[in-house]
Amino acid sequence: MLVPLISHSPIVFWLLPAFGIRGAGYFLGTTETIFGSLIFLGYWSPRLGILGALGSIVTFIGTTTIIFFLPDGWAREAGGFPIMTLPLGFLMKDVLFLVASFYLLKLDLTRAALEITRGKAA
Repeated sequence: MLVPLISHSPIVFWLLPAFGIRGAGYFLGTTETIFGSLIFLGYWSPRLGILGALGSIVTFIGTTTIIFFLPDGWAREAGGFPIMTLPLGFLMKDVLFLVASFYLLKLDLTRAALEITRGKAA
């Protein structure tokens, strides 16, 4: 199921020739797990949260670009909207995760800035 998705992406197309089908799946799964763990650790350390959010933004930009280039992904009967067909339904969650990553980045940047200003004030 990954081959048609990855091969139509302008950003992550290189995964298949570089790692093969199984390796591309492991690569995507591993990076998303690492960045998700960093976001979780960002609860205690804003710097780790910033790192996780930035990595997550890059990851989800790569996967959401697939939506625009997938053949027959745009439902004509819905006015050209990417309706929840099988491959697109799987990718539409990444749009939410992308927006959430930007929000978490904003929060962690604010927390890190507060820590820096508190350190200078003390």
